[in-house]
This record gives sequence, C-alpha cells and structure tokens, in this order.
Amino acid sequence: MPTVTRSDCTEIDATERFRIVYDESTNLIEGNITLVDINFNACQGINNRNNDLWHYMGRLFYEGKIENTQWGEAGRIITNSDCDYAVEEALSQKSLAPGYDHDVSEWTSVAGRDNLAIGDANGLQVPSFGAEALRLALTTETSELANATYGIIKRICSTCDPVAKEIYYRRMTPIPEGFDLLHNIMHQRNDGGGNNRWNEDFQLFSTYEDAVKDQNRWKCPNNSFNYKAPFYGECSPTGDRIRDQYSIFSWSPGPRAHVAYYINKGEEVGMVKVDTHHVRGRDHANGMALESADGKTVYMTGHGRDIWSYDDDFNFKADEIVEDDFTTVVKVGTRSTPSHQSWSKSGLMVRTSLDTDSAHFSIFRIGANWICTQGRRIKGEYSRSFGDCIQDQPDAPWLKIEKRMDTYTSFYGTEGADGVITWTQVRSEELAGIGDRSYVGLAVSSASYWQLETIFHDFEISQYYFPSASPSVSLAPTMLAPFTDVNNLDLGRVAQSSAGSWDVTSSGTDIWGTSDSFRFVNFTVSGDVTIEMRVDAFEGDPDHNGDLYHWAKGGMMMRDTMDKNSRHFSLFVTGTQGLANQWRECTGCNSGHSKTHNDNPRPVWLQVKKVGNLFTSYFKYDEEGAEWIQFGTTKTMDFGSEFEVGIAVTSHNWGRVATLRGSGLNIEEHVPTAARQLRA
Repeated sequence: MPTVTRSDCTEIDATERFRIVYDESTNLIEGNITLVDINFNACQGINNRNNDLWHYMGRLFYEGKIENTQWGEAGRIITNSDCDYAVEEALSQKSLAPGYDHDVSEWTSVAGRDNLAIGDANGLQVPSFGAEALRLALTTETSELANATYGIIKRICSTCDPVAKEIYYRRMTPIPEGFDLLHNIMHQRNDGGGNNRWNEDFQLFSTYEDAVKDQNRWKCPNNSFNYKAPFYGECSPTGDRIRDQYSIFSWSPGPRAHVAYYINKGEEVGMVKVDTHHVRGRDHANGMALESADGKTVYMTGHGRDIWSYDDDFNFKADEIVEDDFTTVVKVGTRSTPSHQSWSKSGLMVRTSLDTDSAHFSIFRIGANWICTQGRRIKGEYSRSFGDCIQDQPDAPWLKIEKRMDTYTSFYGTEGADGVITWTQVRSEELAGIGDRSYVGLAVSSASYWQLETIFHDFEISQYYFPSASPSVSLAPTMLAPFTDVNNLDLGRVAQSSAGSWDVTSSGTDIWGTSDSFRFVNFTVSGDVTIEMRVDAFEGDPDHNGDLYHWAKGGMMMRDTMDKNSRHFSLFVTGTQGLANQWRECTGCNSGHSKTHNDNPRPVWLQVKKVGNLFTSYFKYDEEGAEWIQFGTTKTMDFGSEFEVGIAVTSHNWGRVATLRGSGLNIEEHVPTAARQLRA
C-alpha cells in the first residue's frame, strides 16, 4: 500500500585521498586515508524534478541501472493519488473498515455515507433525518444547553485532514420551518436561500466544549465563507485556507468519503429510529423512520423510483404480519422533499410479501392533493389503479383500509372541528391473490433521486372479527367456491351465496381456436347430464371503465378433460355478440360454432344437455311460462367415462377481467333408476 505521498532524496559527492607505503625489507604494505571531503546535494531526477526519490529512481531506470519492476515497486510506495482507495484495500484485507464509534447516550446519527451510513445505504441514496425531524430534534430534544438552545451538529470525516476530521456546527438561530438543513449541507453548495449563513445562523468549532461555550470560533480566509465547500467553507481554527475537506453526498467520492453528521441528543431520547424495509425493485429505494416518544407520530423518509410497473421501489414500515381480517387507519401529515414529483406516494399498504412484485392493495396521497387506490392483484402482475384518482383533496388527510375475507376497501376521511372523522369510500376490490397473511404498514416513495419526508399520525391496525351471533337483519352469507384456471391468470374470485347466487370473475384470452384460456367452476360427473343456470349480468373490468370485450364469454360448459385443448360443448352469453353455441370436437382441433343469437337481454336461462354422445344447447328468457328453445345444432362427441361440467368465463383480454353474475345453477346426472341432483 502507499506509505508516503513523496520522499526527498540526497546524492553524496565524496572526495577521498589515500597514502600507501610498501616496505621491501619486510614485504609489508601500510595504507591510510589522508583526506575525506563529502558534499550532500539534492538527487537529480527525470523531468528536472530534483530532491524527489520517485523521479530519481526513474532516472536510474532510464540509465539502465534498475529494472522496471523496481521502479514500479517504488511507485506503489511513493504516490500522491488513490491513497484513500489503497488504504481501504489494505484495511479490508485485515477485515477492517473506516468507521466511527459514537457515544449513543450523547449523540444521534442523522446522516452518513459510505461506511458511516445509517443502516443500509443504496449507493449514494443514504437514509437521513427529514427536514422536520431534524428541526424538531435540534430545537426540542438536544441536550439542555444554556447557551446553545438551537442545537449542535458534529461532523466526522474519517478521510479528511486532521484539522477537519471532527468539526462542530453550533446553530445560532432557529431553523426555519420548511427549510431542509441536512439537505443543504449534504448536497448543496449555497447558503440555503439565506437560511444557513456563517456568522449569522451558525459558527464552527474544533471541540464540543468550545461549541457549548461559544469560544475559539473558526475563522475564514478574508473573513469570507466559501459556500462551494459545504459545511466548513474552507475555514480553519487559524483562518488559514484548507481545501477539499467537504463531501457532497450525491458525488462519488465526494470528494471526501466516510462522512457522518450527529446531533447532541442520545439515540433513545425523544424520537427513536424504528426499522423499515427497503423494497428495491429498481435503483433508488432507501429511507428511515423515527417514532415520537408517545408512539403517535412517525417521521418517515423514502427514496424510490415508484410503486408501480412490475417491480416496486420504496420504503416500507411494516412491523408485523397480520392475519385474518383487520382495519388500518392513518393520518397523513406534512409531506416535504427537495424535488416535488407528481407521482410521489405516501400512505397505507397491505402487501403479501416484501418481494418487489408482490400483490398489494394501497391507498396513497399522491403528488400534491390526489388520493389514489392502487395495487397488484397477483404476484408478478403489472400494477394498476383501482378506479380513478380523486383530485384536489387538501382537507382529507385520513386514510383507511378494511379487509373482510378477500374484500379490500379503501376510504379517505375529513376531520371536523369536533374531532369526528367522516369517511368516504374510494374503492372495494376482491383480491384473493393477497392471501390471509400480509404485511400492513406505511409506504413512502419519492418518485425521484431525492428523499420524501412524510409525517404520519395515529397509525393503527385493529383486528376485525365477524360477529358470532346472528344480526337482526342478515344477508345470505357468501363463501368462496372452488374453481380451476385453465391456461389462465389467477385474477378475481368465485363467490357463491347460500341464496344460490354466483359471481364468477376471470381473465383469459379466449375459449376458441385449438386451445382455451378461462376460469372453470367445475364439477365431475358421468353419464347423461343436464346443466342450467340463469345469467343475470355479464360485466367488464371495473378498473378499465367497465369495458367488456365483444367476444368475452360466460356460461355453461361440458368438458372432456381439464387440458387447455380438450373437447367441449358450451353455450355462452358474450360481450356484444349475443348468445354463442361453441364446441371443439376432438382434442387439439379447431373450435366451431353453429351461429350466434344477436338478441342479448338479461336475465336469460342457459341449458346444456348430454344424452349418450349427443350434445344440445337451449335458452329461455326469464318470463313466466317461457319454454326452452333449442339453440344451434346437436353435436356428436365421445367423452370419457367421467368429465367436467359447470360455469366457464373468459374476458378475452389477458390481464383484464369479466364477471358473470347468475343464480339457479342446477346440475342433474341421469341414471337408469333416478336422476341425481348435484347442485341447485
């Protein structure tokens, strides 16, 4: 590793005289030195650089007196570049790293970079106190100092020159509300719009004692603070200019790396740091959270690209996994950031896992005053907005999510003068993809490189239990029914009530061609069978203005197997094409249909009947005395001894859903002695 930045070297010019006497009679020789004259001179190096060991060895190399490897070894010992990197490499080989062990009973880390970062740094995105958290901590929670009522900030710089390794900043004036002091000293090269001026708003000192007593203030060259060198301004205890001892946290290396800021309060005094999860779907996610002493307020910062697309990038505070049904509520207070973005988000989130592409249901305050319900129905799906965003709601800071079985409902609330909150429902969605165990908490994403600070009040999660006693007025209970997705996305749900109604929601590309993609509420039967059902409604995706593709299909199906290319015989209602009788006569064959019936009223009864190997479809309108009308032609197909019958739905639009609502489902197997009724 480099050990010196340069080394002097000296050449010696020596003059010596010797006297030698030979005695022939004794055959002896006697010699002695009669004169020694030594002159010390600067060594002569290449490029006219004298008194410099590295340049002198360069001269020796070019004169052929040393090898290039010897000159290179000297270059690794004597160099004035990359010293910091070399020192870190040498330390890492010994399992050491630059750092600073602060006294947590007296000091709190509020920002740091590289090895001095708070927790988990993500490149140059580092967790730090937000503007309001720092302002409150400095003015209300710092050590009780008679003469330093606005707090003291300590900067540690492990790579700085000795005079600048430890500097104390004493605040002389209150930090203005809304001014982000940390951002100014970490990222900017100015006086913060007049809010952070030397000799007015702050002074610098070499020791904490000096800062407390306001003695031995640092001086600046020509009495001028250089704001291009943040925090220390090229000043010093003597007034001599010291250069390059600052660190811009958005630069690498800064020019100084391993820098941290601390305020004079204990880690466990007042606001305390609480854990968050950095969900990193892209390259910005980071942040931290502080909780007030009474636990009612959370000061949370978040970097993040966005909570959107296939992968989310944000800061998430979720303390525990919640099971079963619950209600969660929070009040979203001040939101501040150096760079306001229209799609920055702060709010409540229910999330299956910490995977970046997890299913979730969330309600956010977005940008300035929008309220949006967004999420992802299943893991890996592209994000979506559930309905339209509500604009211009500055006076509705309260957000709420209720989970009841697979139903998630979002609300926003306004608070009256009497403290009573009036809730307005935003959206209700069936999201079986989230599951019964989920993370519930607070989410913040700045939608930019810079962090967004959000102050949350009165965050609460309360478990909900369905009443054990019957209410005085009750609706028919609804339960989830089994189904099979054939070559299909797991979107939506299937619900059956005890009153006999069905809601079947599905995505899917189509039931057509040589293979199908749909949801099937299927029952295994054999022999001769009749299935029928009343279709009350066929609806499009509520997240896309209720759009229903004209060849979306829902209705009665008999199917040989659950393979996507299986034989089947079906009767459907469609988006706009009326009734459709369709089939596939052999495995992997192209589909066929007899005709469509363009009249498309609701409700309508559908029926499919199998006798032997003959299949026929019928319909009738829901009118008193209406007779079954055969629809299409009878087809001949050979099914296996057991096959599947039931309700089939496809939206004909991958990633969007369609919902068939109906009642009166009836399945009868006809055997020689009697008819066996499976469903009614």
